[in-house]
Amino acid sequence: MDTPPAKKRAPKKRAVREAPAKPALPVALAARAKALHAARQGRLAKVAHTAIARIRERQVDIAANMVDIGLALAELKAAGVAESIGRAGFGDLCAQELNMAVSTANALVALATRVPREIVTRFGPDRARALLELVDATPEDDTPEEMLTAKLALPSGRTLDVAAASAREIRDAAKELRDARPEARARGFSATVKEKRRFAAVMRALDGAGASTGRLIASRDEAGAKVRFEVRLSELEAFASALRKAAKG
Repeated sequence: MDTPPAKKRAPKKRAVREAPAKPALPVALAARAKALHAARQGRLAKVAHTAIARIRERQVDIAANMVDIGLALAELKAAGVAESIGRAGFGDLCAQELNMAVSTANALVALATRVPREIVTRFGPDRARALLELVDATPEDDTPEEMLTAKLALPSGRTLDVAAASAREIRDAAKELRDARPEARARGFSATVKEKRRFAAVMRALDGAGASTGRLIASRDEAGAKVRFEVRLSELEAFASALRKAAKG
């Protein structure tokens, strides 16, 4: 007769011992620890506020310096200046003398000559450049000062508070406006994409020909957009000759 197998005993459960509670700090010691922590936090906060103030001050300096550089570059773009020191033109001067791309130089010139210094230093160069993009993207002939007070209705239905917007938000709005703009004039009062491309080509051809600034102006006239240049009187003849060549090109 077979013997039945013995039943296995279930393993005993170990009693979970609770960790002994940490003794509470004496009141005086706890107060001291709290005071030391508060003092440390105060020292760190002072370091942070001092560093932030120093950075903000330098940011204003950087913005002001960028405006000054842009104004100096505008002088270098004048007709004959680059050639007077043996350079082929403004682009060659930027590359050889300043180690700077001509596109960067032109952006600095636009920033310095089209956006007031106060706006550049108050909002920073990045937001100021974004603001310039927005000005160029709108169908109206706005100025940066006017744009800063605008609550701009966008094609998506959103409203952009320009003064409160970040550089990225302003650039996104400019892109939205450009993407929504038809080839024909919106409301009969906007430079067309074709006109803006031709103007950009003319400005490239005039590079270094003496025009410190050039601006495309939308017009209600059926003849199309207008162009406004600022030229030194002493360079008018050379500029006129360069403009004739650029217009033909």
